Amino acid sequence: MKKILLALFFLFSIAVEAETKEIIAEVVFENATDVAFSSGTFFITELDEEIEITSLENFKITLPKKGKYQFDFYAEEFVSYILYPSKITSRKNIIRIRLESKIKSNAVSGFNIYTNNPDIGMNFVYNGINNNPIDFTRFTKEYGVGMISKNCVVDPLMMKYVTAHNQKVAAYLTAKFGVTWKDDLPATPFGLQKQ
Repeated sequence: MKKILLALFFLFSIAVEAETKEIIAEVVFENATDVAFSSGTFFITELDEEIEITSLENFKITLPKKGKYQFDFYAEEFVSYILYPSKITSRKNIIRIRLESKIKSNAVSGFNIYTNNPDIGMNFVYNGINNNPIDFTRFTKEYGVGMISKNCVVDPLMMKYVTAHNQKVAAYLTAKFGVTWKDDLPATPFGLQKQ
């Protein structure tokens, strides 16, 4: 009986230790711009914690236990995109912060089109291998909007950017031409509904 009680106590202490075990997570930065980083703030919502950041060196944070957390990052000079697992564990513990240029505004026919890359401008962005090139000549002549084909490998951050960009170009076209432009669109870009 004594051995059984000792074994149960031992198993219970292991279970309690596993339940309250702290998790070490690593924050990894990627500066996708030529802009020098000066400072920023990293937020952990559930812990109501703010960490002032003065360099883009990777760092580690201690979380009280595994679970769901919400992180955010703010820096005056950048737009930040954060990728992390839906549940932070000892194995899934990398928080990636990608810094992009602040959104630039270009006025086009009274409507602002926003883009991080002025080379893209008033064009839909398509990603993927394109064995049959899309003929945008007629559409560009009619509506003044072209297309740019980019790399087929798309990370989630870039996909988010491309989708937002394409939706803003679509909003511009709708504001200027109504919905008739959709019937003339040669191919549906990311972020738009197929007709």
